[in-house]
Amino acid sequence: MANCSGSCGTCGENCADRKEPMSLMLESNEVSNVKKVIGVVSGKGGVGKSLVTSMLSVLMNRRGYKTAVLDADVTGPSIPKAFGIKSKATASADGKYILPAVTKTGIKVMSVNLILEDDTDPVIFRGPVIAGTVKQFWTDVEWDDVDYMFVDMPPGTGDVPLTVFQSLPLDGIVIMTSPQELVGMVVAKAVKMAEMMNIPIIGLVENMSYVECPDCSKHISVFGESHIDDIAKQHNLQVLAKLPIDPEFAKACDGGMIELSRAEVLDNVAAAIENFGMVNKIAVTYDNGEVFQHFGHTETFKVYNIERGSVVSSEVIGTEGAGHESLAGFLKEKGVNLLICGNLGDGAKKALGASGVQIIAGAQGSADDAVNAYLAGELKHNADAHCDHHDHEDGEHSCGEGGCGHNCGH
Repeated sequence: MANCSGSCGTCGENCADRKEPMSLMLESNEVSNVKKVIGVVSGKGGVGKSLVTSMLSVLMNRRGYKTAVLDADVTGPSIPKAFGIKSKATASADGKYILPAVTKTGIKVMSVNLILEDDTDPVIFRGPVIAGTVKQFWTDVEWDDVDYMFVDMPPGTGDVPLTVFQSLPLDGIVIMTSPQELVGMVVAKAVKMAEMMNIPIIGLVENMSYVECPDCSKHISVFGESHIDDIAKQHNLQVLAKLPIDPEFAKACDGGMIELSRAEVLDNVAAAIENFGMVNKIAVTYDNGEVFQHFGHTETFKVYNIERGSVVSSEVIGTEGAGHESLAGFLKEKGVNLLICGNLGDGAKKALGASGVQIIAGAQGSADDAVNAYLAGELKHNADAHCDHHDHEDGEHSCGEGGCGHNCGH
C-alpha cells in the first residue's frame, strides 16, 4: 500500500502484504509506571482466586513493594469488599484520569464497584463492554509508581481473560485450583490457553486443600485427595502452595480486614513471583558503544552482570563466529537470560525462547543507556522490531520499523 511503514504489528489495514497480525497490546498512560503485572487465573469460579489476589498484594506490600490490584472480574467484583473500601473512584485534578482507591496500608485498587452508585447494583454488560472496561482500568487510571500489580481475573477462558492476555503486558500468571478431579480438567484448559497465548505460568496454587483438625492437627481432605501434583507434573509446572480451609480467611474477607490476614501462608508464592524471570545477566548486541541493529550479524555482545537490580560489572565478548539462530545457544552457554537488541527474525526469536532467553527488541542508541532504562522499568519490548530479510530473495532488506540502515547481504 502507499505510505506503508512496514510496521504490520500496529497497522489496522487489511492488505495483501500483511506479514504479522496487528498487536493488541495497550500502552499505559504517561502518569503510570507499572513494573510487573501478575495475573491470578482460574479455570472455574469459587476456588479462591480473589482471596489469593488480595493476600498476595498484601504480602508483597509487607515486603516493601508498592502494590496494586486491578479487579478484572467486572461482573463479580469482590476486591473492594475484602479491603473494606467504602469510597468511590475519583477523577484527577485535570480530569484526564481516574484515581484508584487506596487501602489503609497504601495498596491501590481499581474495581467496577468503585464507580457504581451502589455496591449491590448488578453489572449487566455484554462481553465487548466488559472487555472495554478492563482496558480502561489499565489505560485511564492514574496508577503512578507500582512495583507489582495483581490482576484478579474472572474464571474461564472467555472474553475478559482473552482481553487481559492480549492487551495487558502480563509478566506471568498464577493458576488457582482446588482438589476436585473435575477442577483438574479446567486447570488444564487454563494452562493450555496460557501456552497458546505465550503467557508465562509462574505456578499453581491449590485452595481448600484440607482442613486441620483443631484437636489433633490432622489434615482432613474434605474434597478428596488432591491431584494437583499430578497436574503440575503433566504440564511441567511448580506447585507453589496448598492452602487449608480456614474460617479466618473468610472472616477477614467478609469483614474487609484482608490487610490483617495471615498472608505469609503465601510466602512461597511471593518468593516465586519475586524470582520469576529474574534477570542476572544481560547481553546487548554491541557496536562501538551502540546497540547494533541486526541480531543475526552482531559480532560482539556487551554482557552485564546484574545484582539486586544494578549493574555490578560488564565485558565485551566476541560471538566466536556464531550467527542467527546459533547465537541463542551461544548466549545460553554464557548464562545470559535477557537479550537487548535492535531487530531480529522469527527463527532467532524461537531459538532464544527455547533457550530461555528473554528478549527486549527495538532498542536504539547507547547500550549502557538501554540497560539502565531496562533496570528502571522504562525500556519495553517492541514486537514490531522485526528483521524480515529471510522473506526476500533480492539480496537486500531493511530491518524492523524504518529499517536499520544497512544491507545484510542475504
